[in-house]
Amino acid sequence: MLSSDISQSLSSFEMNSQFSDSCNYFFKAMNSLLDQHAPLTQKTISFVAHAPWFDSEYKNQRKLRRKAEKKKSKSEYHRTLYEEIRSETTIMANLKKKQYYRELLEKNKGNLKAVYNVVNKELDRKQENMLPSDSDVVQLSEKFNSYFNEKITKIRESLPTISNDNVTKIEP
Repeated sequence: MLSSDISQSLSSFEMNSQFSDSCNYFFKAMNSLLDQHAPLTQKTISFVAHAPWFDSEYKNQRKLRRKAEKKKSKSEYHRTLYEEIRSETTIMANLKKKQYYRELLEKNKGNLKAVYNVVNKELDRKQENMLPSDSDVVQLSEKFNSYFNEKITKIRESLPTISNDNVTKIEP
């Protein structure tokens, strides 16, 4: 128990001639006990950008759900009420999302590029940079040059050779 650990820790505490030494000892002892009885926990808070379908009606429904959540432990009635409101809130969110995306896709019905942009944005797809990341422009151009020269050489080697004997000249 914390109180007994504090009294045990302070029982060996002696006042030194140096006030700062005594304070350091006290703070170290208290920090050690706090770490033991109430260790620090790390919480991650994620920021969610405002959803475009999040309107005042849904905001009010969420407030209602939070109020019911605070009271749910008081009685069985409040727990049941909270579960109903939670279910209604979830259904409302799904309906709002469906309506928003249906209208957005309907608005861009003839524009395939805009439809793909909407889908890619919602799936959090980022367009990758396909270009090489060389900072030296001369070296990059030499790499491109050698790559295409090798390609052309391979293509020429794969083509069958034709002798000039089988070619017929056509005079104009």
